[in-house]
Amino acid sequence: MATSNRRLHSPPRGLNLVEEVRQAILNCVETEYRVAKESGVAQPILNRFLRGERGISLETAAKVCQYLGLHLAPIRR
Repeated sequence: MATSNRRLHSPPRGLNLVEEVRQAILNCVETEYRVAKESGVAQPILNRFLRGERGISLETAAKVCQYLGLHLAPIRR
């Protein structure tokens, strides 16, 4: 699961990774353009992801999460 820092609010519990990343971007104080530019993700890709028109690769999610200060880690069962 992802953990948050000062830039955003934590997403509600029970969301999957895709929804957690989407909510983290939407709750971020930065603009969509800024998140895309600073994370190295193409803005049209990020925009289509946020609108639900496409998924997100693990590589892209990792870039966005790194910029937002989130940590991706496997869940131990």
